[in-house]
Amino acid sequence: MEQHLNRQNNIVYTKKIKAGRRTYFFDIKVDGKGQNYISISESRKTENGFKKQMIVIYPEDIEKFFLTFKEVKDSLK
Repeated sequence: MEQHLNRQNNIVYTKKIKAGRRTYFFDIKVDGKGQNYISISESRKTENGFKKQMIVIYPEDIEKFFLTFKEVKDSLK
């Protein structure tokens, strides 16, 4: 599911992936200085509700992040 949102909750764009008991959110958000960044979140159902974990990636780190992600992904084989 893709959505282009207004600036409600500082989210500009979001994409959701459901994977069993986990849901992943890939969001483009805007920080307090007006700079866009990527937020990757995992929401997982637990006995007590939902547990959410998140990482933030700023534009200057995106290339390094994705190159490293690909390298690690390729090592899973």
